[in-house]
Amino acid sequence: MKTLITALLLCLLSLPAIAVNRLLPANILAGTISSVDNNTVTFVKSESSLLRALLATLIPTGQSYATAPGLRIYDGDNRFLLTGQLPTLVGQTVGITLDLQGNINRIWVLSDAEIELLQQRQQ
Repeated sequence: MKTLITALLLCLLSLPAIAVNRLLPANILAGTISSVDNNTVTFVKSESSLLRALLATLIPTGQSYATAPGLRIYDGDNRFLLTGQLPTLVGQTVGITLDLQGNINRIWVLSDAEIELLQQRQQ
């Protein structure tokens, strides 16, 4: 009986580690944040070819987006981050969604597995 209870408790404790996968919207744009200035985020879309990626590192390109008033930022464990933590995301691979006005309303810090999944989805 003690073994059964111990096994059940171990299974329950391991559930948060299993539930790492999260649903990302179909209209997500993957790329990196190159700079953050007040309410403006410069976002560089991830390039599909190696040559384009090399050119993007030599010639910085990117599009500046304003942040929406209700911006939500999710880290790799799907926890909320504060908007004051945006500068810490510079250089990280993220996914963004835009609202109807073209402002960033959601940012997800992406894991390697999620990046591969998005690349497969785009092909």
